[in-house]
Amino acid sequence: MVPPSLHRGDEGVGPTSGHPPRRRTDDNRATARALRSGRMTPKSSSGPSSGSVSFDRAAGFYDSSRTLSPEGGARVTELLGAELAGRGRCLEIGVGTGRVALPLHRSGLPMAGVDISPKMVDRLVEKAGGRPPFPLALADATALPFSDGTFGAALAAHVFHLIPPWRQGAVELARVVRPGGVVLVDLTRGGGQLFLDVRDRFAAAAGLERVHVGLMDFAELDSFFASLGATSRDLPSYEERGRGSLEGQIASLERGDFSYTWRLDDETRRRAAGEVRAWAKATYGSLARVRATSSVIAWRAYDRPGAGPGARERE
Repeated sequence: MVPPSLHRGDEGVGPTSGHPPRRRTDDNRATARALRSGRMTPKSSSGPSSGSVSFDRAAGFYDSSRTLSPEGGARVTELLGAELAGRGRCLEIGVGTGRVALPLHRSGLPMAGVDISPKMVDRLVEKAGGRPPFPLALADATALPFSDGTFGAALAAHVFHLIPPWRQGAVELARVVRPGGVVLVDLTRGGGQLFLDVRDRFAAAAGLERVHVGLMDFAELDSFFASLGATSRDLPSYEERGRGSLEGQIASLERGDFSYTWRLDDETRRRAAGEVRAWAKATYGSLARVRATSSVIAWRAYDRPGAGPGARERE
């Protein structure tokens, strides 16, 4: 196992010591230059206790529980790759097992990643052949251990709903991405309305006041990034089709496969699943019937004000 305190990437990275500074100094400029030259490695920083959700318990099954097809994954890599090309190193917060970052790295894009879950990052390293393929650090998205303007771009896939102080996470992304850079955020909510109805019914039966602890409405994210001076634009979206049964979804809720179920004990999950099964059978009929599912894969770009497209290729 790779030591949980630090993962050193093949390509070198740039640290700051302790909590990251809020304004650029001569030392910060030197740190950024060292990052670009590949001479330094970032220190891990747990930062303040933000209440962000760790996926340690999901590391063993996380990849198999995500339903994006190989073709869909390739389309995401192509879409993001076109946006990130020439911008220099891109930081992914909540990098997890590398489902997004690893394909981008393999396509030739310089990546870096942070996560609060040692086990998820260990899984990423295992998938990469046992050695960190790019700079990795254990850190909370609300306290990134990097100097201002370190990266040319950043991305967040299925992360903001897991961060109670998500605005601080957005502030940190805007801080570590240099002027003229871009922050890419995944807006995808999958499964179709029927599966969302099952999820919400389960949450109500289990007594969950909120499905997620962090961001619930992307319009709030748009407004907040706008308050930071960023402009937003949508990348081309596409529909990902799949198949699944109501019983399969209810069983996954009962097992505790989703992060919002981890706040519940086993008995509460069983009771809530039983109520949902009875409701779903009465409402939709057979729970075992395989049904079509649909997700719109959508990403939004938040462009930082500053140098514009000319900021590309500065690393």
